[in-house]
Formats: sequence, C-alpha cells, structure tokens
Amino acid sequence: MKARVNSFLIVGLVTLASLAVSYSIATTHLIIGPLVILGVVGFFVVSAIVYDFSIGVYVLFLMGSFMFYVSRIISVPIPLGIVYDALVAVTFICVFLNPKRPKDWTSFSNTFTFFFVIITVYQLLQLFNPNAVSITGWLVSMRNNTSLLSYIIFFQLFITIKSIKQFTMLWLGVALAVALYGIYQESFGLTSFEWRWIYETPGRYELYYQWGSMRKFSFLSDPSIYGLFLAFSGLAFITLAFGPYKTLWRVGFVIFGLISFMAMAYSGTRTATAMVAVGLVFLILLNINNSKVIMFAMAMVFAGGIVFFGPFYSGTVIRLRSTFTPSEDASMGVRDYKRLLNQEYILKHPIGGGVMTTGTSGVIYSPGHPLAGGWDPDSGYLATALELGWIGLLIFVSFFAVVMIKGINNHFSMTDPLLLNLNLTYIVPFFALTVGHFTQHAMFSKPVNLIVIATYALLIRLPQFDKLKSDSIT
Repeated sequence: MKARVNSFLIVGLVTLASLAVSYSIATTHLIIGPLVILGVVGFFVVSAIVYDFSIGVYVLFLMGSFMFYVSRIISVPIPLGIVYDALVAVTFICVFLNPKRPKDWTSFSNTFTFFFVIITVYQLLQLFNPNAVSITGWLVSMRNNTSLLSYIIFFQLFITIKSIKQFTMLWLGVALAVALYGIYQESFGLTSFEWRWIYETPGRYELYYQWGSMRKFSFLSDPSIYGLFLAFSGLAFITLAFGPYKTLWRVGFVIFGLISFMAMAYSGTRTATAMVAVGLVFLILLNINNSKVIMFAMAMVFAGGIVFFGPFYSGTVIRLRSTFTPSEDASMGVRDYKRLLNQEYILKHPIGGGVMTTGTSGVIYSPGHPLAGGWDPDSGYLATALELGWIGLLIFVSFFAVVMIKGINNHFSMTDPLLLNLNLTYIVPFFALTVGHFTQHAMFSKPVNLIVIATYALLIRLPQFDKLKSDSIT
C-alpha cells in the first residue's frame, strides 16, 4: 500500500513538473526547457561526482569533446562553458569530500606545483595591471583559469596505474570517434544543423571553404582545434604501437593512428601536419636504438613522399604540401607580420596589456584597449606575450621546458616497459603541441587542455610506480 502511494506521489510530482515546464516555455522563453533538462541531468551528475570524483574527470572530458556539437544541434543558447568551469570546481571539492577514496600527496611538492603556484599568483596580480582597462575581463579569465584545480584533481586520480590506463582509453576512444565522424563529414557531407551553424556567423563559410572543399570539424569547436586534437591523438596511437602489448593491439594502434591522421587532413589545418612531423621525429630520436621505430619511420617517410610528391592535386593534398613551404603561404606571412607589428608593444610592456584584451575578446571584455579589435593573435605564445607580457611568456615557456625535461628524464631513468610507453604516449604529443602553440591557440583548447594537465600529474606519478615495481622485484 505504501509503495503504491509513493508511486502515485512520484507520478503526480513528475506530471506537475512537466506542466509547469510546458507553461513556462509557452509564456516565457524556449530556453526554459533545455535549462530544466540540464538541471535534472546536472543533479544526478553532481551526485555521482560526490560519490566518486573520478566520474567528474570523465564527464569533463566528454563534455569538452561534445559540448560544441550539442550547441550546434540545439539552436537555443545554453551557457555550457560556465557549466564546464563549474564542474571543474565541483570535482575539485569532491576530491576532499569522499574520505573512502584513498589520497596520496606524495611528491606533490614538485617543480610543476611550484610553477602552477607562480602562474596562478601572477594571473591574480594582473588585477592590478595598470595597462588593463576592465575588471570584467580579469574576472572572466579567472573563471576560465581552472588549471591548478585540474592539476590537483589529476594528481589524486592517477594514484594507480589502472586509473591512468582508464583515462588514456577514454581519451583515445573519444579521439577515434572524433576521427570517424570527421571522415563521415568528408564522405557524406555536413548535416543541416551544421550548415545552419556555419552560416550563423558572417565570414565563417569563407574561412572554412578553402581549396575547393569545406574544412571539417567533427564534434569539436572548429577545424583548427579538430586538426590539432587528431594530430595529438594520432601521435599517441603510434607511440602505443611500440609498447609491450599483444600484436593484435599494436596493429590496431597503428591503424587507429593512420585513421586519425587521415581525418586530420580533412581539417585543412597545416599546423596539425607540422605537429605530426615534429612528433614523429621526436619519437624517433628518443628511440634511435629501437629497430622497430626506425623501420616504421622509414615507412612513414616513404608514405609521406608519395603524398607530398605524387601526382595528387586535391585541395586537401595541396594544403598539406603547403605546410612545408611557409614562405609561399599567405597566412604564415600574416602571422609573421602580426609578430613583428607587436614586438615593440611587448618590449615596452613587460607585464602585458592585461588579460582578455587582445583581438575580439578585447572588444567584448576590454573595449577601448589598444590591443582590442577585429583580429586574432593566432599564436598562443603571441597572445600570452601581449596579455601577460614577456615576463608571463617566459614563465610559461620555462614551465613547458621543465615538463619536457622531466619527461625525457623519465624515459631514460625508468625501467618498466609499460610505464616507459605510457610516458612516451603523453610527452611525444605534448612536445608536438608546444610547437603547434606557435601558430595556434593549441595548449588551452578543449578537449586537449585536460590531457595537457593530465600529462603534468602523470609525469610525477610514473617514476613512483616504477620504483615500487623495482622494489617489489628486488
């Protein structure tokens, strides 16, 4: 009897809620419906994160990968960016709320943590930058600056090798889905809602339609980020192919890597092509004594020679070839001009012009600032130098250099084959991304930003696991 009453009560409440939502949509705004759905889903997601904060990490990565696709399907504007940042904060809090999940702060006092503290303090002090013209821009930038929180989250997530494997599988599984959908777009064309999204913003069609074909973007925010993410992930697949796995898995990793590179080509992003070349060279140099790596390198050089010098003249192939003739590339000339044009400003403003002041972001959040306007710095390093000054640029470049030194040191100091391969799987794409950041906003774009932060925690954790394995053997 009691169960029946409860059932009727639940049905009644759901019915009333449905009627209330329907009435609200009819009398106020269409956005009420999606917001209610978002609220219900959010309640269950937050409950799950409170139970296990690792769920928050997986939700964040999936959201960073598919949120742009959802926004294209639903024409009603939903503040998914704010939801994403809020989820980072919730996940961070839940790291400390669940006492049952083991915590390990061993080696948290390391060079990476030191740099994170320096960067965070430096960005906080930007509030007092005399060159800035708006507090709003600083507030928005601090809302987006969740790197330190994410680093702490990953540091506690990666307390076991199993958790590292699980996150890596999620990352590469999503990357394969992104690549396959990009190939689908190339083969069958864009959907009606994707075309609608392209024409929503003036100039977007002209930016995406180049060399006689439409640049693909799959589930991600734009073709550039799509290309960078697949270059990054394809390098990880290729690196895994040389790990201590069964032959079937290693063959699969090679195939998945080639699929990623093929889908990447449809993005029309030349920076992504350069990333692949740089990443493969770096992989070869670190494994110069590995005959399998050398044989694979020879095969890639042969395949690359066919693509770049063979009798193929499609828009995609021509754009790929232009990657290695930058002097003939108009867009590279524009980037060089921007760097030269802004060098004097950077030298005269050692702490920069203030956060959220460059280009279109400056128009929105810092109107009237000398750096604001209808232009894009393109280069992530240039944007950092303009907004945070050459001091801020020096801090970030030093941080990336320290990360690479740590990764290379891990490679030559660890002994376990699995851990060595996982180390390479993260630092090879990371190095390529630091190069890509020279011509794109590569390091901080979704969803690759979470993988970058995961790399910091992983490089600290792997030597710990290697030592434990060595101690258990001896």
